[in-house]
Amino acid sequence: MAKTKGAPRRSRCNRNRRRNKTARRPSREAEPTPSGPTGVHHIPDHLLELVLLRVATPLALLRAASTCKRWRRLIFTDDATFPDHRSLRPSSVAGHYHVDGNNHHIFVPDPVAADGLDRRHFSLDFLPAVPHGSLPWELADSRGGLLLFYRRDVVYYRMGRVWEGDPEYLHFPDMLVCDPLNRRCQGILYWEEMWPYQCLGLFLLDGDEPAAGGGSTGMSNFRVVAVTYESDVFEDDRGAPRACVFSSGGDGGWRLVESASGGDVPIPEYRSISFTGRARSSFFWRMEREGAVLALDDATIQFSLVTFPCTVVGTPEESSAFRVIGGDDGAARVVRVMANNDLTVFQQLHSSGEWVVEKLVRLPEVTSGLPGREETFFERPAKIVATTTRHILVTPQEETWIFSIDLETLEVDQAHERNRYAGAAFPFELPWPPALRADDRRVRNLTRN
Repeated sequence: MAKTKGAPRRSRCNRNRRRNKTARRPSREAEPTPSGPTGVHHIPDHLLELVLLRVATPLALLRAASTCKRWRRLIFTDDATFPDHRSLRPSSVAGHYHVDGNNHHIFVPDPVAADGLDRRHFSLDFLPAVPHGSLPWELADSRGGLLLFYRRDVVYYRMGRVWEGDPEYLHFPDMLVCDPLNRRCQGILYWEEMWPYQCLGLFLLDGDEPAAGGGSTGMSNFRVVAVTYESDVFEDDRGAPRACVFSSGGDGGWRLVESASGGDVPIPEYRSISFTGRARSSFFWRMEREGAVLALDDATIQFSLVTFPCTVVGTPEESSAFRVIGGDDGAARVVRVMANNDLTVFQQLHSSGEWVVEKLVRLPEVTSGLPGREETFFERPAKIVATTTRHILVTPQEETWIFSIDLETLEVDQAHERNRYAGAAFPFELPWPPALRADDRRVRNLTRN
């Protein structure tokens, strides 16, 4: 009986010993603290990732990846590091391609990346020559690290009909998607079914399928959307928009996107329609003397009419210029120059949908004292030349005298290179994750030594 009673007692003692040994055993996940001086290599991975997530630009992150194997492993890992980095970094825009008055395309680096970029790698001198009788390549849109160009002829002979003379009635026979960093191009023939219609805009979108490895849009994975205008057969001054989509790849090509509702979106005569910007994954067109704005959702490729308050875009009778822009927070914004030359930025609140004044700049006052400023300026409302998510380029109507306004600081800058060009500005992003390895010679040559 004593022996039988003692067995459970010894068993309990053994369990206590095992429990004490387990408690004293250090965790495998815990890293031992060095007894001597510590350095950056002693920072745990989870803390180092937080530091790398806050690197300002992709170019700086590439430089960080070349520091050592451990940093490169953390930066090029397949887990959620990249999505987090994309949401936390201020911007992946390396710069903008600006268009001047002679249709030249000039790359202007972003101020954050200007010290590290060699703009020679953004040259467009590799674009193919245009056929005889054609106008030069014109920049239509950008997406990630790709650019979309088109060329147009003054006279077309197609299907037994001749269009000539009227500059508003030009068509786009050919398009070109190019990758400036790798100096590659892909030509796209204009779809024959679109020839009878005017074109309201050409846009570059991400491909139908995610890029390999979860990366950005590339030469083998993109879409082009051509927005055309089809006149109403019963009303000369009315029509409807059409969206034709080109998809890259072996199974791609052109297709016409039908309206999900089965009906047309009525819009006025095409000469009264002008593209006014994009925000929240939508493109917008202003229509003169109309109480609504034409919108195209780039996810569904469906048109709709969106009504903005007249306090934001002006009344239908006014021909006030306004632009729709986006931002890093995803909110839609409208930039408008009021009759008194107050440049006003309206923001739509996510919670209520209400439009409120976010920024206001009194143009005659903030430009006072700048070189070249004349007293006769701003007797009429100023014109918006170009917009980015960060800067608004403005000029008086009386004379082309371009200056830019920083939407974050509201500071006025007339000396920056961007102010030399009176055309549109198209953002250009460095591919991320990069298609080239960090130790690749071409990656190293992207920056100045």
